[in-house]
Amino acid sequence: MTGPEQQTQPGHSPAPSGRGRHVLMATLAIVVLAGAGGWAATRYALHHSVTLSTYGNAVGGSFRLMDSTTGTMTDQTFRGRWMLVLFGATHCTDEACRPALKAMSDTLDTLDPSGRKAVIIFVSLDPDRDDAERLRQYGESISSRVVAGTAAPFALADLAKEYQAPIDRKADPEWTYTMRMSPQFVVMDPDTRYRGTIDATANAASMATDLRRIMSGTPDN
Repeated sequence: MTGPEQQTQPGHSPAPSGRGRHVLMATLAIVVLAGAGGWAATRYALHHSVTLSTYGNAVGGSFRLMDSTTGTMTDQTFRGRWMLVLFGATHCTDEACRPALKAMSDTLDTLDPSGRKAVIIFVSLDPDRDDAERLRQYGESISSRVVAGTAAPFALADLAKEYQAPIDRKADPEWTYTMRMSPQFVVMDPDTRYRGTIDATANAASMATDLRRIMSGTPDN
């Protein structure tokens, strides 16, 4: 015999109860608010600059960037660690950024196997396309050692000048345009003092030789 309850037809899910609908609506509202909060944080980071300090360095100094989680990171975030700073973009001219970042990551695998002594800071010069999610995916696809971030165009201009990194935009038939990678990694010590540069087009072995010399404090010959 069939009871008074409505039977569920095969292949069909029962309609949510009143309580279920309320839970569903509340969940959707939380997701929407979280997305809006992340978007707002990204927009704020991209449209508000800060005063940079060279700390008396000839090259490099302070920075504030929107990181790959829509938060912010500064030079003080990495105080106590060596910072290898490279400028470019995920749409990088001649696709040069990825091999440079991979080579430096391999270098640190040799010189800093614990992963506690140094970090690679990748600064995107293309904030219009390199949002937090894209930067996260790009960094993770190369190495956990790569921390990527960006900022508003006018803030990036100031930061690139501070780190002597040219901003060079090139036309591209596939991507419309690309951003040229800076020619070198800028090496900042654990106290955010400038210690030298490393050719971004070098192989990992050459990078390791140069970085070991810089970290040891041995001057150029």
